[in-house]
Amino acid sequence: MAEDSTMYTCNTIEEAVNILETALITGDSPALIIFDHADRPTDMNIAFSKRLHNSIPESWIVEIVPDTMPIEKEDDSLYWIRRPLTEDEWRETLDQVLRKTPTPQWANT
Repeated sequence: MAEDSTMYTCNTIEEAVNILETALITGDSPALIIFDHADRPTDMNIAFSKRLHNSIPESWIVEIVPDTMPIEKEDDSLYWIRRPLTEDEWRETLDQVLRKTPTPQWANT
């Protein structure tokens, strides 16, 4: 896990793209990306999710998804949790990602 603990919050996909592009240009891939899909999935969110996974395989990507989100269940490289989530579920997720398995999904194949 990276020693840098910088955290960015973004309200739009465009903001996220700009921040991530800047980090990647300088060679600072984020250790953890949390993508909250909010209340309903959109084509833009789904496309951005796929772009994240394809572009930054060295980063953990945890997606918080609504019940209506279409998920490719056969894809074991995705780490997602359904909303609403409890504090215990969130704690377990962070424990898994930050402590038990500090390398992203792709490294475990």
